[in-house]
Amino acid sequence: MIRYITFLILFCIGGNASAQTLIDSIIAVVNEDAITRSELEDEFRIATVFLGTRPDAPPSAGEKRATLNTIINRKFVLQEAERRGIVVTERETQVAAKTAEISAKYASETAFQNALEQSELEKAAIEAWVYEQLIYDEFFRRIFFNAINSEEVARLAKSYYNANGSEFIVPPTVTFKSLLISIPKDGSEVEKQADEDLVRKLNERLQQNETFQAVREIYEKQLELRFEVATLEIDTPLGAIVTKLQVSERSTPLRLSEGYQIVERIRNNSAYQKTYEEVSEEITERIRQNLANEQFEAWLIRRKEEETWHILDDELAQEESEER
Repeated sequence: MIRYITFLILFCIGGNASAQTLIDSIIAVVNEDAITRSELEDEFRIATVFLGTRPDAPPSAGEKRATLNTIINRKFVLQEAERRGIVVTERETQVAAKTAEISAKYASETAFQNALEQSELEKAAIEAWVYEQLIYDEFFRRIFFNAINSEEVARLAKSYYNANGSEFIVPPTVTFKSLLISIPKDGSEVEKQADEDLVRKLNERLQQNETFQAVREIYEKQLELRFEVATLEIDTPLGAIVTKLQVSERSTPLRLSEGYQIVERIRNNSAYQKTYEEVSEEITERIRQNLANEQFEAWLIRRKEEETWHILDDELAQEESEER
């Protein structure tokens, strides 16, 4: 096959009288849709914004090939979705909600905007990518996930439960009362010492068998307190500490990064196996997803065999012949 490189010349006009010229090469074509090098680079930039951390090194050739293949697959899906008239209802609302989920990973909207600037991305690029993902997911749901035979899934789910019952065993746990005491880190040494003295007095009352409720009422205006009844697996660090206590015995204050925690053991809970009714929805969802994935992968293989697509960059095309 004769390989060729097509160039798009995009003129970006700045705020002054001068003009900048950006040359962006096309690295792949899926039917009539071009994939540019900047589109591939943006995929990595968007991933950086999602993860909230910058990579230690530039992407390798293998990572570039894998990511380009992801973009090619998405092109096939978007093209077929358009042919079938598949759209996302309430587009702006859904895109805004998904974009908000991404920005929520950051401490503030300003931090999110800074991450976009560092990655040389506009918020519109994130929103466009999110919309394509919504179309992708909607296409998969309608064409593959919803098409799986429910009776077949139910039969497979029951068989899976019978053959893998140990997977659904709940390990031993311990249930306990917990009182969290927050100590402000930005307080003065005098304030911190005063809080430490209050914690000591609070603990003395608890060790004298005063109730958590009574102690909270005494100290809640002087200390930030949070009470709860919790259950943890016994092989967790805190679970192991609670398990060593006698029933109704209270621990001494346990040091935490945010302050202290005092716990009281209520009971130990033996391991048990969940019933099929408890886990049937989880199993059927997993099986339906796996079957849909298999059909989707088969569909992609057929698309690549039947339709026209080329990778035009020699380095990125090394594995193309293996896929065909």
